[in-house]
Amino acid sequence: MPKVNLYATFRDLTGTSQLQVEGQTVGEVLENLIRLYPQMREELFEGEALAERVSVFLEGRDVRYLEGLATPLGPEATLDLFPPVAGGGLEGRFGALPPWLLERYLAEWGGRKEGEDTYALPGARVRFAEAEPLRAGSLVVPQLFVQVEGEKAQAWWARILLAASRGGG
Repeated sequence: MPKVNLYATFRDLTGTSQLQVEGQTVGEVLENLIRLYPQMREELFEGEALAERVSVFLEGRDVRYLEGLATPLGPEATLDLFPPVAGGGLEGRFGALPPWLLERYLAEWGGRKEGEDTYALPGARVRFAEAEPLRAGSLVVPQLFVQVEGEKAQAWWARILLAASRGGG
């Protein structure tokens, strides 16, 4: 049965950070999640479509770049659901910044690991997941989707931007 990791306000709505939810596609899993937690519908959907403000990742890849809600899932699949960033939050994609390097930066800066891809920093929380790689011919550049929220989000975002632009130097 697919695993669903919930972040930020989704954790508040469900009272948990992780669930096992039946379904053979992303859409089926989300519909079954809504059956369990009806308040999630307005957070996840706009009409019948996945809300633009919500990020849904399958094994680190944004489902919008796969088959959307029709993306098939195996029994061991992992979905990550990120709500919209609010209250001074920032989000973006970083090319060629691997997750392990971002985790190293966050730990060096005093970050405390809260979940698989979530760190708490003084005044901010950082969440990240691998995104669809950038492709140009035979060149493939991995990308990392990063969200930073909190009262000091701007300062931490600037620090992440600088570290990513320096390529670890």
